[in-house]
Amino acid sequence: MIDSKRTRNPSSNISLPNSSAFAAVTSPASFENLALGNTANNSYNPNRKWYSKLLALPAYYWVLLTQVIVILPHAAHLPLWLMVFALITIIAQLPYIKAKFKQRFKQLRHLKRMYQSMQMLGFLLGLVGLWLTYNTSFGLDMGVAFLVLCLISKLWELYKRRDAYVVLNLSLFVLAALFLMNQGLVTTLEVIIGTIVILLAFIALNDDGNIRGDGRLRTLGILGVGALPLLVVLFLFFPRLPPLWSVQLSGQQATTGVSDSMSPGDFANLSQSTALAFRVEFADETPPQHELYWRGLVFSDFDGVTWRPNLSTQQQWQPTKQIPVWIEQALATVPDEVQLAPNNYEVILEPTQQNWLFGLDYPFTQRTDVSVTSEFTLSKDLPVTQQLRYNVLRFAPMRIDPVLDKSSRRINLALPNDGNPQARALAQQLFAQSGSDPVRYMQALERWINQTEFRYTLSPPRLNDNRIDEFLFDTKAGFCEHYSSSFTFMMRAAGVPARVVAGYQGGELSRGGNVWEVRQMDAHAWTEVWLDGQGWVRVDPTAFVAPERVEQGMDVLTQTQGAALFGDGAGAQISYQQYQMLQTLRRLSDQASYYWQKDVVGYDQDKQAGSLLKWFNISSFMQQIVWLTASAIVVISVLVLIIWQRRRKRWHPADLPLAKLSKRISKNDKLLARDESEGQLAWLDRLADSLAAPDNILMADNLTFTRQHIDNIKQDYRQLRYGRLSTLDASNAKYQRALKQLKENVCRLL
Repeated sequence: MIDSKRTRNPSSNISLPNSSAFAAVTSPASFENLALGNTANNSYNPNRKWYSKLLALPAYYWVLLTQVIVILPHAAHLPLWLMVFALITIIAQLPYIKAKFKQRFKQLRHLKRMYQSMQMLGFLLGLVGLWLTYNTSFGLDMGVAFLVLCLISKLWELYKRRDAYVVLNLSLFVLAALFLMNQGLVTTLEVIIGTIVILLAFIALNDDGNIRGDGRLRTLGILGVGALPLLVVLFLFFPRLPPLWSVQLSGQQATTGVSDSMSPGDFANLSQSTALAFRVEFADETPPQHELYWRGLVFSDFDGVTWRPNLSTQQQWQPTKQIPVWIEQALATVPDEVQLAPNNYEVILEPTQQNWLFGLDYPFTQRTDVSVTSEFTLSKDLPVTQQLRYNVLRFAPMRIDPVLDKSSRRINLALPNDGNPQARALAQQLFAQSGSDPVRYMQALERWINQTEFRYTLSPPRLNDNRIDEFLFDTKAGFCEHYSSSFTFMMRAAGVPARVVAGYQGGELSRGGNVWEVRQMDAHAWTEVWLDGQGWVRVDPTAFVAPERVEQGMDVLTQTQGAALFGDGAGAQISYQQYQMLQTLRRLSDQASYYWQKDVVGYDQDKQAGSLLKWFNISSFMQQIVWLTASAIVVISVLVLIIWQRRRKRWHPADLPLAKLSKRISKNDKLLARDESEGQLAWLDRLADSLAAPDNILMADNLTFTRQHIDNIKQDYRQLRYGRLSTLDASNAKYQRALKQLKENVCRLL
């Protein structure tokens, strides 16, 4: 077995659980003790609280627990096979499992060889797995996965204290990698919990002999409280420098409620989700809710089942380039007084893994990495892998494409040659009855829909080949996707150019009343019809059936119609109850996340410059560095002073004068100074005897004087420490007079 002195060597084997540290695997007895647990240990007393037992765990268990806490939050973006490998690795390091393997292999070196083989095999297979999973695309998510693979592989050689230090330090990097994927409030809480567990593992690793785990929380508190002031200083003053490089996520899975294609069913599940899509802060007057159409994608191609964007004629413009013709034509239709005061707002978009952004009809932006397309949608250069803030301008009213070229007309009139004969016949009939007037035709189509028993539902029946006919003449039940698709088809069937626009509609005000929150349930699709002299005009056929969906929002609609909106039967009732329960919780969490993102994550260079200039009158980068350095020095000095004050030796009022006497005498003769284990009265007697020695030339002339003062000092000390005065408070007048007399006698002796 390894003694306590040897376990403090970083290169030594892991120490025993009896000392609340790691267990040595060099002898069968110690390894068995770790595997089975020390039941005689007070830390395993069943009468103790669960958290006391947890704190008293040996450091070996704390290291394994740390790996679970660190790796688990990465499960959302790591491949499943890597998580399984991590689970197997952690289980294989349990002392009980190691003990079983050791009994089988008989010798420790055989166990180490087996674990080393597993380490090399797992690491090499892991590299192959990463190569196959991410298709040789080295991105941010692959880099994080490789870091996790390194941590897992290191666990297979967890034998010495040095190995534990390496594992814990690598765990800090893996934990910090969570912020590369997301900077939300939930991620921050996960990192805080993980950091606390890692610190407790470090404390346990350096806490040999503490079998009950007492004082570990106090040590953690001292570390945390000491770090908070420095954290605040760095947050406020450290320059917000731009990143030296950027990497993108390799994953292409969309997390937005709007798909890059549309057919019945695309929005069925997402419309019931209360997950946040984006927030909007208006600098000026907020438009009414029925005008909040958040434009995302435009679908012009239709194959009879699915609508898709047509990219062949789509053009893009960036603010750094010359303004194209289509934007000049659109701006020319805006009155001058409107151009001088456009509506300005900021969108805070959640990660979507897609390029398209959202803005009100019709959006403009000044961001150099965002383009405005010829269909007046916003497109970012790279996919949105993290929360994105961008400012948008809205000019209204505006006419888009008042003159439609032949290519655009052909694209927005195209229909499959076959399919949906009933809808085609009805369109030609109503168009003829309307005198071939597109406006009167739309009114006639709206009347026909209102006179037919259509209903709005989030759980429509399935459609087959002729989806337009089945919806209009059979099922007559659907949501925005069904109505916009059918209405656009009917317009094209009558020879009127039309297209589908996908995005979001409406939203709800936050609890503070100053921010619009748009959720996945607000995903919406509507139609744009081209009219001669007016350009593209928005028409929302969903409003024909469910006007409250547009005027009051999806949230009010669900509250009004209740479970009927989610379908029929018990399943619909359950879905509605789940929606109501999760809605309140999600609103509260989204509100907290909003303030976190706005005030903490969003504390960028501009906000820092504004706040520092306002609070500290800082106007240059050099002043910022000076303030940062000075504040850090002040905080560190205060912390050092507090630590020194807590750790400095505290004397009894009667002992302090004698301590000063001993220190003064030691300057001439260190042998006369009081030893730490020597009592004060015994030391005074030894001092008197030493001074009275024949060879002591210093005190030979004043021997009588010296003995008298030493006797007076002893008498005063006895009264203050052991006599009647010892029962009095130090502030008592009698106590203070005796203490003053003691100090005077010490001064006379000196």
